[in-house]
Amino acid sequence: MYTQKSAAQNTSWLIEESDLSADTTAAHETRFTLANGYRSLRGESPFCQPRFPGAFYAGLFDKSEAAVTELVNCPNPLPFRIYVDYEEALVGKKGALEYHRALDMEQGLVSTSLVYEAETGSRLRMQSDRFVSRSDRHRWAERWVFQAENFSRRILFKIAIDGAVLNNWQHPLDAVQHIKVTDRGRLELEGAAGIFLESQTRDQGMRVCEGALLLCPETEPALKLLVLRPLAERVEAVYELTLSEGRPVVIYRLGYGMVTPQAGSEHNYDIRSALAAFAAEGYEAELEAHRKVMRCFWDDADIQIEGDERAQRAIRFNLFHLSSCADPGTSRVSIGAKGLHGEGYKGHVFWDTETFMLPFFIFTQPETARSLLSYRYHTLAGARENARGGGHRGARFPWESADTGVEVTPPWGVDYAGHLVRIWTGELEVHINADITYAVLKYLQVSGDRQFLIEEGLQILLETSQFWVSFVQWNEAKQRYEIRNVIGPDEFHEHVDNNTYTNYLAAWALRKVRDLVHQLDKEDPALLKEILSRSQVTREELESWKEVADKLSIPQDGELLEQFEGYFKLKDIPITEWDKNGMPLWPKGLDVRRLNETQLIKQPDVVMLFAMIGEEFTLEQKIKNYEYYERRTMHKSSLSPSMYAMVGLGLGKHNHAYEYFIKAAETDIVDNQGNTAHGLHAANAGGTWQSAVFGFGGLSLDKDGMLRIEPWLPPQWKRLRYRFFWRGISVAVDVAPGVFTVQAQEPLVFRSGDEEYSTGKDGITVSRVE
Repeated sequence: MYTQKSAAQNTSWLIEESDLSADTTAAHETRFTLANGYRSLRGESPFCQPRFPGAFYAGLFDKSEAAVTELVNCPNPLPFRIYVDYEEALVGKKGALEYHRALDMEQGLVSTSLVYEAETGSRLRMQSDRFVSRSDRHRWAERWVFQAENFSRRILFKIAIDGAVLNNWQHPLDAVQHIKVTDRGRLELEGAAGIFLESQTRDQGMRVCEGALLLCPETEPALKLLVLRPLAERVEAVYELTLSEGRPVVIYRLGYGMVTPQAGSEHNYDIRSALAAFAAEGYEAELEAHRKVMRCFWDDADIQIEGDERAQRAIRFNLFHLSSCADPGTSRVSIGAKGLHGEGYKGHVFWDTETFMLPFFIFTQPETARSLLSYRYHTLAGARENARGGGHRGARFPWESADTGVEVTPPWGVDYAGHLVRIWTGELEVHINADITYAVLKYLQVSGDRQFLIEEGLQILLETSQFWVSFVQWNEAKQRYEIRNVIGPDEFHEHVDNNTYTNYLAAWALRKVRDLVHQLDKEDPALLKEILSRSQVTREELESWKEVADKLSIPQDGELLEQFEGYFKLKDIPITEWDKNGMPLWPKGLDVRRLNETQLIKQPDVVMLFAMIGEEFTLEQKIKNYEYYERRTMHKSSLSPSMYAMVGLGLGKHNHAYEYFIKAAETDIVDNQGNTAHGLHAANAGGTWQSAVFGFGGLSLDKDGMLRIEPWLPPQWKRLRYRFFWRGISVAVDVAPGVFTVQAQEPLVFRSGDEEYSTGKDGITVSRVE
């Protein structure tokens, strides 16, 4: 069972701030975001003007005048302003004293407090708790406590729902409004008054409804609505609350939000009824229901590190936020590269989800993992359209995906020097097809979910494989298949031929899918026939896949895999300087517009193969390639450090593993990539889990599919505990110096070193050599 002291006694559960400035506000808004997989509210402080306000619903996309379809920034229900003797209480003013805010990751709660002294001398102590419910995905709430320290009279506060929101509002060219307000006004409920605002997305007319209600349990002093302003695209209400010196008074703000199809449809829901039900049940009841879900999550997913509070806090930060991005209740949405935490990358879904985030869900929340993969099944029509548009068969999943599966990568962007550049990834970064195949196969291997295989999984596998066979080109002179003019994971080099990562993973995928089909043919040939027919794959073409896989070009020089053809001939520029966070600095004199002429790489490319299918390579081969490419990696993606930590640990490269791990784990805590303001580095959060569990925890799968556990602890770690699911069985691993224990709900066999071990509810302890 999960056991831990409350956050009040254990700061490893807390992310805290004590001041805000123009330089830190936007990044803090990301760090203090609360979400439940369905909706999110960026973490703006009630005592500071927001920098990048944001309220998002997963999967709600719109294009309007934007360059491409993007996640909609919806009406913001958070504005809350307090006035002491008509003076607005804000951080940064002379009267602002004792400001503090904390994210309690254990409970999923943000607490904010401020003491404010007006110029009149009136001093007011304020404290609020906010949560976005993980029990009822539509609900969010705040509890406020006001205490007048030296006066007895009224204070005023204003709440609002702001529909005058823009995506990219700070950009002079890209700002666009994706919603239009259709109604707003007063909510009248028995014994309480609140506000509501309804809007619609401009392309598809999806209806977005927000409502908020203020409640004061005490009859004296009474909470009184003074002014309601239904403005053009905003509704706001001003209340008064009379305080007595020294006496704390509690009020609650209950919020409810939802997205439905077009207004007038059968799915319409009365926001008043929803808030009335919330008010009847009460804040405390919903908070306890939310806490129960959080306790269950931490029971299954917490990683406990003794001896290193910095690492403990950082890993929990990543697990908390990554888990908040996914909703197991829907199979129609996935996780964008910036989570539900901001507008970065326009909310689009990349390979990040399947390659970096999904392993966390596969091993700790398999139902959620299945939902995320089902998103790809439901966007197969768009993937087929992408393939046909290029003259190919099967399904080609987009590099950037929104709601339909059609490619939505922006055609233009800005490089590291601020120059406008053509973005080719949407046309050339095709390895995402193999990444999705990898994710489906990994889920099936770990979960044993045959139903998913039959209903959705095999169709994804067949159609992505069909694409590869139609995409490769035959080189008659060299008697081999090739994949030309692509971009690999290292995006510094474009328009390359035979990228090793792309080709190797495509060939691996073709072999694995063919083997899976043969296995199903033995078990249920009639079922296989139906699935093949549904996927429009013939048995004849299926048998050709092995030849394509066997003859697909893999450039290499002995044991050293060449990242792509011609890579070894490029200029080799050494990295000699690093910044205060240990991240490489551009070599002096380098022209970043000509990175493609150098061996410098953005992030792991060849090394990613060892992270994903390391069992396919020898130890010597992995070590040689790791050492070669590590020296040339600029880590200009947050995806990079965690993968080098994980792979390095598996190769016995212990010296730098902790440094890589802590860089990854603290990416958004210290903002070492410089863009936390735009949202969570969600893939990095998943990579951090992988480096902790697959790396230090030593969890892996042998080539025959058996579990292997080979942990290693950094010197400062006294203990590491983690849990995972293996084919429905809950497994707990407890690592200490020189020894580890494995306990399972049901009998389980695993390997460590050259031995096989059996364990069960009583557990087994294994000695190991450091």
